[in-house]
Amino acid sequence: MTKEEFWSKQYKSHIGKMVGVCYRYVCDWQLAEDLAQDAFLHAIEKSDTYHAWGSFEGWLKKIAVNEALMYLRNRPEMVEIGEEMALEDETDDKSQVLQAAFSQEEILETVSKLPVKQRIVFNLYAVEHYSHAKIAETLGISVANSKVLLSRARAELQQRLLVLARKKNKITHNTP
Repeated sequence: MTKEEFWSKQYKSHIGKMVGVCYRYVCDWQLAEDLAQDAFLHAIEKSDTYHAWGSFEGWLKKIAVNEALMYLRNRPEMVEIGEEMALEDETDDKSQVLQAAFSQEEILETVSKLPVKQRIVFNLYAVEHYSHAKIAETLGISVANSKVLLSRARAELQQRLLVLARKKNKITHNTP
């Protein structure tokens, strides 16, 4: 198999997953496709750095995450931590969220509505399994800031999922 055939096969096998990874960070499908393309080109350029110690897909995924983070690093939204959503203060709502059955699309959409820094920290921690120290190093923030952003992301996700659960509950109970 030639190098071109190898990369063509890898592209067909992995580009969809790479677009999905990029989308989790940028929340724009067209931009995610562009970033995944760029990530794939970087993977080809850096193919000599892959030493088969881990999975090839994991290596590609890491490149895609880094590509998305590099894009976001100089965005104005990254400078602002604000944009906080007013959270309702209700204590018995966790059970409504836990009982609701959310689709993958609903959860992805809910995560995409988080403020940029919260979304990035949430994805790095919950999906990519980065430690707070690694997140802090990657984003150039303190470990404490990483923890605060994750906490805010979780609280906002819970609140947004509660609203969605209530909407679903109304639809279910109002159906004849």
